[in-house]
Amino acid sequence: MTTVNRVAVHHSVLDPGDPVACVLAARAGGLDAVGLHVAAEPEAERAWGHGAGTPLLAALVDVLLVTRVTTLDVGRIDLGEPGTDATDDPRRRTLDLGARLGAQFVTVRAVDGVDTGDALAGLAVQAASFRVRPVLVPGGDVRDALAAVAGTTAGVVLDVVPSVADPEEVAELIVEAGDALGYVRVPADELGPDMGAATSLLATLPPWVPVVVGTPRTPLSARDPADPAAPARAGAFLAACRAGVDRLLVHPRALAAERGE
Repeated sequence: MTTVNRVAVHHSVLDPGDPVACVLAARAGGLDAVGLHVAAEPEAERAWGHGAGTPLLAALVDVLLVTRVTTLDVGRIDLGEPGTDATDDPRRRTLDLGARLGAQFVTVRAVDGVDTGDALAGLAVQAASFRVRPVLVPGGDVRDALAAVAGTTAGVVLDVVPSVADPEEVAELIVEAGDALGYVRVPADELGPDMGAATSLLATLPPWVPVVVGTPRTPLSARDPADPAAPARAGAFLAACRAGVDRLLVHPRALAAERGE
């Protein structure tokens, strides 16, 4: 069952593994895009600290072009970071990497003591020159995040956990968010074959809003990137996740039509 919504996977789902392996796994699993860590975490800083001079960049761009997998987002920027035009500014470096990788979004987190709305407005202006849109990852109530991005071009990430989600609440949040909805993120361990009533949970999601397979709430089985079978295993795992996303997106009327009702 296919859908027009772009489906992506965050790099963290496949850790340990390098970004090139993440792209190859996404391709093998039939996913459209990846989300990559490029800043604000020790491992990401070690891998991407040289920005455009990072040796990995050329290989990653090449595999993106060859596989036709796209970059949905890069992350992350903490709103407490200063925004300057200096070449060593970590915020500018993240935006530049996002632009070079063709990312649609850059993920953002609020910081205590910093006015989120004002900081987002300033970041959105800076990000516009890189053709990247900031999306705020809520630290609490998503409606607070929606209030923070109001009046800016920034968006929000909507986290949905199918096993505990209220379908009416999810539908209301999608309507309330409107154009401020950047993408929906679902934990990888919530996309298995036993989703039950979660089918059609995201049926009202507009087709232009991507759905991301996110970090599982509980650890998945061990994955050894040194194992030659690892890419195939990761691809099969992501194919199952893709099928789960499609079940969330399918409209009840489409299901009824398939059953001949």
